[in-house]
Amino acid sequence: MEELLKTIIELPKSGATDFHVNSDENAYIRKFGKIAPLPGKIFTDEEIKKFILATSTPKAREILGKTKQVNYSFQSETGERLRIAAYFSRGKFSISVRNIRLKAPKMEDLDLPEGLRKALSKQSGLIIVGSPSGQGKTTTISAIIDFLNTHFERNIITIENPVEILFKDDKSSIIQRSIPLDVPNFWEGLKDSYRLDPDVVVTDSLNYPDAFDQALFLCESGCLVIGAMDGGNCPQILERILFSRSADERVGLRSKLTTHLSLIISQKLVEKSDVGGMTAVYDILVNTLQVKALIRNENFVMLKSIQEQDHSSGMQTFDRHILSLVKKKTISMETAISVAEDAQEMSARFSKKGGN
Repeated sequence: MEELLKTIIELPKSGATDFHVNSDENAYIRKFGKIAPLPGKIFTDEEIKKFILATSTPKAREILGKTKQVNYSFQSETGERLRIAAYFSRGKFSISVRNIRLKAPKMEDLDLPEGLRKALSKQSGLIIVGSPSGQGKTTTISAIIDFLNTHFERNIITIENPVEILFKDDKSSIIQRSIPLDVPNFWEGLKDSYRLDPDVVVTDSLNYPDAFDQALFLCESGCLVIGAMDGGNCPQILERILFSRSADERVGLRSKLTTHLSLIISQKLVEKSDVGGMTAVYDILVNTLQVKALIRNENFVMLKSIQEQDHSSGMQTFDRHILSLVKKKTISMETAISVAEDAQEMSARFSKKGGN
């Protein structure tokens, strides 16, 4: 168990973010977004079992026994925090571990858009942070919580699976609730938060229709809701939200979105060109009058055009942000072309004078 914990704690020194191990098989790490084996690191079923017993609570172990999987967080004696998913694979213990930041990043460190600050100053509304899994949603949301905590007097409720960064109250009061230790699921967590006198409710997931509906109810009651959602760019996230419902349900849902949605931030991580590491690229959709009209008519094809044209509202597309990062020499032209939504157009831009 000691060797396994030591290996995990030392991984960030090499730039690795995640650690995956199945019993009696070579362990794997994720580094700069790519999976690679960790030579010579093989752990037995008994070693992984002892690691889980040493790092989990009795409640987490009870859940693991019943459901065969549990997510929980752990802080070592030397202060490192880990997010651990314990589960079974082929009848044996397995774990996926991510090292958690001890402090939330600042919004300016992540180059988050100015329009986000305006949305966070509102008393109510819905802010969606979207991306595929592992593309930095949790980091972005932690920076948002930090900004709210240091700038506003709010009662902030978080529903996390599990609680990752531990926040200390500053100007705000922060209540952090963990799934499944404090609440059983996201819907229950959102429902219960209504009784806790919230100003801001933050959730790890709005992927489920019942949780999304509860988030909109909180907006209607005067709360600011910030939630993570899996997905691609902003128009794709909107399409997913609406087309997961029946035609009859979509009528009311469109109306609520036009009323309560503030903005959507979608993101993906790309490799830096200089010192290594990853940087975020953002696709941003602000719910302006034009956007509201398109949502009402389910005209998602036009959303990207508005994002490209309405820069004064703080909107942008992935590819526009990618271009700006190339100009700053943060990422290479080769990387930009490989991650662009329209690789052909991106390549053509670089053939023009100045890359404009």
